[in-house]
Amino acid sequence: MPALGVAQEKGTLLNWLKAEGQSVTKGEPLMEVETDKATVEIEAPASGILANVTAGAGDEIPVGNKIAVILAPGEMVNEDQARISVSNSQVKPVTQTNPPVSPFVKGGSKGDFTTRILASPAARRIAREKGIDLASLKGSGPDGNVLAEDVLQVGSTQTMIPAAPLKVSETVQLTAMRRIVGERMTKSKQTAPHFYLTMDADMTEITRRRSTLKEKGEQLVPSINDFILSACARALRDFPSLNAAFTDHGVEIYSDINIGVAVALEEGLVVPVIRNADRLSLQELAKVSRELAEKAQNKKLFPLDYEGGTFTVSNLGMLGIDSFIAIINPPQCAILAVGQVGPRVVPHGEGIAVRPIMTMSLSADHRVVDGAIAARFLQEVKRLLEAPDR
Repeated sequence: MPALGVAQEKGTLLNWLKAEGQSVTKGEPLMEVETDKATVEIEAPASGILANVTAGAGDEIPVGNKIAVILAPGEMVNEDQARISVSNSQVKPVTQTNPPVSPFVKGGSKGDFTTRILASPAARRIAREKGIDLASLKGSGPDGNVLAEDVLQVGSTQTMIPAAPLKVSETVQLTAMRRIVGERMTKSKQTAPHFYLTMDADMTEITRRRSTLKEKGEQLVPSINDFILSACARALRDFPSLNAAFTDHGVEIYSDINIGVAVALEEGLVVPVIRNADRLSLQELAKVSRELAEKAQNKKLFPLDYEGGTFTVSNLGMLGIDSFIAIINPPQCAILAVGQVGPRVVPHGEGIAVRPIMTMSLSADHRVVDGAIAARFLQEVKRLLEAPDR
């Protein structure tokens, strides 16, 4: 079993490309070996007859253990088994199905091609991956053909320098919340075919409206996120396919619009739910949103507070993030990620203007909703944000 890396201890034999008793030619593919990092085609190190095969497909073998021998004409081997004798008549000429690749190196003052390099496909691939110049190698194959083992030997001295072991300052045990978040997000990415849509919204009217409420001395001024939640709740009425979930029985479309608000805690992510958000006024929604956020920060959420969500909004704008892509919160089929509201130069009327712009990114499950419908939903959210009083 060959070593394909400095730290490799074992390899898994995936497949023999030659059967026991067949003749092999040095440099031709002999077997496929898998390590924890890659699957590599191993070339025959010599010409002769493959014999005394002791490993089969699927076997995991320590590096350096003998798994077969290649016998020269008339050679015999005895390894605590019956003697194996191979006569000259058993050695058959081999027609190489994969002839050596012959790259040419440009040379000479007139740009003519003068230097011919023989190299097997595997050698060329490994040399390319490791950045090794084939012209600098002396091949050990027939007619000086550069084999994979020639490149690997050079690679082991040039690139396979053992790295210093990483020093671990501490190991933080997973909290139950962190473990559950990891499991749910992994399942979401593995099962739901995500697709993503991004759109900018002009938040001039939202900014103006909030300023007016502050000037009036309102005790509860809805946040930017409250306006976003309200817009999503209203848009979901017209686009119920985004207020849905994929199940083994089909796509379930929910009658209630319960919007989850992603809240980041040190222990992990929680998503308290605003129930029937489409039936709440902006002020009512803002009040419920604040109550849930405070309960989350004080770790006073009850299971009922974060169960039954049908759509989620994740906002990182308060942390200065311009835009990001969120992972769908299963079993929901969509999540809206929003960034900060910031001044940008944009077309306005017949000229340009500096306007407060916010980027929205929608992640959706393609098993449930198609791109055109998701795009129209995002357009409606944008319209409701840019004209909140309509």
